[in-house]
Amino acid sequence: MHSTRRNFLGSLASLSLAASGVIRSGHAMAQDRYPSRAIKLIVPFAPGSSTDIAARTWGDVIGKQLGGATVIVDNRAGAGGNIGATAVARSKPDGYTLLYSTATTWAIAPLIYPDLAYQPTRDFLPVAVTTTVPTFLVVGGDSDIRSFQDLGARVRAAPDRHSYGSNGVGANSHITCKLIANRLGVPNLLHVPFKQGSQGVMSEVMAGRLTFAVDPWSVVGPLVRSGRLRVLGATGSKRLSVAPEIPTLGEMLHQEFDTTTWSGLWAPAGTPADIVTRLHEGIAAGRKNAALATQFEELGTPLMPDLSLQQVNTFMKQEVDRWQVMVKEAQITV
Repeated sequence: MHSTRRNFLGSLASLSLAASGVIRSGHAMAQDRYPSRAIKLIVPFAPGSSTDIAARTWGDVIGKQLGGATVIVDNRAGAGGNIGATAVARSKPDGYTLLYSTATTWAIAPLIYPDLAYQPTRDFLPVAVTTTVPTFLVVGGDSDIRSFQDLGARVRAAPDRHSYGSNGVGANSHITCKLIANRLGVPNLLHVPFKQGSQGVMSEVMAGRLTFAVDPWSVVGPLVRSGRLRVLGATGSKRLSVAPEIPTLGEMLHQEFDTTTWSGLWAPAGTPADIVTRLHEGIAAGRKNAALATQFEELGTPLMPDLSLQQVNTFMKQEVDRWQVMVKEAQITV
């Protein structure tokens, strides 16, 4: 009887070990199979925005680097990017829902929104920083404002007749325009935010209902070339190769002015480390494509240097400090 009991317990132990092996093997196979279905890349801004344009390109890159996976871009615009970011923060951390956004949702939103539904450092894992995103100051192509100095003279003479638009309260475009208004001596200039993003803003600038706005070259460049917009200056620290004749605001103001932002990729907190690593390596591999580098250079959003995961984390933490200074000066609150 004791022998029978020992045999029975031995059989149970063998089954337990076997089952454990199957579970471990199944888990490994599941990880090896990633991605086994479509990946959703949530962009918290409207279609046609510079972030949306970049996300679609990087979605193709990620898909190819992950063995031909399908990557779907899902635009969730609104609240300065907070709606889309919140959706990702609340999603299952399995690598199938990712956030492609800018410094706005990571570094800026927590400084402006006191009741933010997500906390970046708690709810997201940084995966990669992809491109720098400098912007250009534009007015309508039919506007009688011909230069940055002219813009300053006009808005100071009649501030109640002028306004600027942005992609939402607290967005990079809002902060940049507010800082421009500050530098021009009209800090209380009317701000008009647009949920529909770049397309809505630029339509109003071209129609003359907004005095000025800012956006990356990927948005304003074609409109400048067609004569529907006039560019007055670049808001980064240096001139861009895509438009070397356009001076920076720093040059014209004779003081430091740099509101360059950047785009990046995040996964929800809790996403397995090996999946985050694979996504990071996919971006890194795509970055080595010379044609891709040229494409982003021509869009006016040059590639960021190749950073390790640790360097990505360090960079993003430093950006919070940089934007804190600008948000404080802009005095934007919700």
